[in-house]
Amino acid sequence: GQNIGIKHIPATQCGIWVRTSNGGHFASPNYPDSYPPNKECIYILEAAPRQRIELTFDEHYYIEPSFECRFDNLEVRDGPFGFSPLVDRYCGVKSPPLIRSTGRFMWIKFSSDEELEGLGFRAKYSFIPDCQFELSGADGIIRSSQVEQEEKTKPGQAVDCIWTIKATPKAKVVLSMQSLLRRT
Repeated sequence: GQNIGIKHIPATQCGIWVRTSNGGHFASPNYPDSYPPNKECIYILEAAPRQRIELTFDEHYYIEPSFECRFDNLEVRDGPFGFSPLVDRYCGVKSPPLIRSTGRFMWIKFSSDEELEGLGFRAKYSFIPDCQFELSGADGIIRSSQVEQEEKTKPGQAVDCIWTIKATPKAKVVLSMQSLLRRT
């Protein structure tokens, strides 16, 4: 196959459990050459507490196409287990879209059957801040400045944040906007 400036992944390396603070890469066995038949590789990504996982795939991607990806496929689950919620099952010629976990784990399984192998895949994972806040009590203030103060994002990085307000049963939650700054 054509070497596209990517180091070869040994055929014996099949599956990993990653618990690093930095991002990295993983790939199907032999990438960028054809993956071997009859393989099952499980990759488990674990982010630090209060982080989520972002997964992107190289354009150089090919997993044997089939209806509902029943033969060779890449299965991605949102959690640490093979029974965690299914994100999707991928195959074909187009690499999967950006995938973000809802928590700190992602479970990925690559499977190949006995025939029709392909290039496979190479994925890049990175750990991103989990921007969630929880408020409780009789009153409180929500400030967007909390996001930077608690290092939920890096300067210039887009982020979606969730504030959860917990109230006692039968209590009413009243929100009033005191100031709203818009950046364009």
